[in-house]
Amino acid sequence: MRVFRTAILVIALLLFVIGIFMMINGSLEMYPTSEQQEEVHIVGAAFAFVGMIIGAITCIARKK
Repeated sequence: MRVFRTAILVIALLLFVIGIFMMINGSLEMYPTSEQQEEVHIVGAAFAFVGMIIGAITCIARKK
């Protein structure tokens, strides 16, 4: 069970880091439109939020 929790925490950390990366850099296309930039920022924020939620749930479950 310990390996499973560690794997979930690693996945949550990756989601968070990828979300922050997407929010900072935006679209990686050569000439992105403003709609593409906005969409990437929204998806990045969602990734970061989901990563934080999964990490928090896993940490709470770990203490029990």
